[in-house]
Amino acid sequence: MVTIYKPDAISPLQLILLAMTAIGLKNHVFVISPLVSVAGRDAWMSVLLTMLLTFMWVPLLLFIHKKTNNKPLIIWLSETIGNKATNLIVFLLILYLLFMCGIALRETITWTTIAYMPETPPVLLTILFLFICWYLAKERMQTLNILNVFLLFFITIFGFFVAIVNFQFKNHSLLLPMLEHGISPVLDGVIYQSSGMVEIFIFLLLQHKLNTPLKFRHFTVIIFILTALTMGPLIGAIVEFGPEEAKLQRFPPFEEWGLVSIGKFFEHVDFLSIYQWLSGVFIRITLLLFLIKELLPIQKQKKNLILFLLLFVIGAMVLAPITDFQFNSYLRKYVLPTTFWFFFSFSILMGVITIFQTIRERRGIQ
Repeated sequence: MVTIYKPDAISPLQLILLAMTAIGLKNHVFVISPLVSVAGRDAWMSVLLTMLLTFMWVPLLLFIHKKTNNKPLIIWLSETIGNKATNLIVFLLILYLLFMCGIALRETITWTTIAYMPETPPVLLTILFLFICWYLAKERMQTLNILNVFLLFFITIFGFFVAIVNFQFKNHSLLLPMLEHGISPVLDGVIYQSSGMVEIFIFLLLQHKLNTPLKFRHFTVIIFILTALTMGPLIGAIVEFGPEEAKLQRFPPFEEWGLVSIGKFFEHVDFLSIYQWLSGVFIRITLLLFLIKELLPIQKQKKNLILFLLLFVIGAMVLAPITDFQFNSYLRKYVLPTTFWFFFSFSILMGVITIFQTIRERRGIQ
């Protein structure tokens, strides 16, 4: 394997760890409630089916990655289809990345208000969180990576802790009978897990930051990790609360922390989940802001200022005057499915452009 020296470069392993935190938050928290609501006790089958479908999609990503020669994807597009078409694509990407930031922060503010800070004004929480994320996003990629490794270490430890300690409350017979309502609910649940798995596309948006090319094994590792991050709390919610109760819960993974107890004198440690969630959403939003900064077609000196101004757009989405019931309904009906179709369609578009460019180059050689 040839290692290419680049300033501010990271390895594929470090990118996997970043995705484990950033995308993992969505798979570990945001998609659990919709999955259980749609597929019930068979939701875990939706996760496994999605994993298989994702493996079928990976060759397209590898094809794009190979043909674009590790160049920044937007620069390659401008050289291939021209600046006007590329600017339209960049605009759509930035718009959707901002939308993803808003969704992640809105869920976080809602949970924070419900769980442990009911009297704190949401606007104050939004301002503080966005400023901290922006402050890190304007730094180097390696800075984000170092902080992520530190945070992820404890996130992982706490995750295994809650899974092991709560084993005493688990009744795995609640996973039966399988396919009680047929295969249709399982298929309906695929779209929610896919909305997280499809975010692996950001590997291509950051390919110019890698010191070695991506291989199939790198995608294999992150697919298995993201699948496990969904399966853990998903099955935990079903076997600890039952599928019907789990359907009623807004944030099932957080509710699982409420069960944690060791003997009679060790309990109420759900504050550890606060660390997990805030660390995950901090890395997720910061990484999305960093991607936006990389995509901005302006001079480097002005990127941080524009990025700061875009925080007001995110803040407006977070503080939009809609109820949590409305937001949760939009999340299930529109937001999560739209995320899948956006990135999947964009990967298909990139694949088509890459194929035509490859054919053009071959004809030019001949």
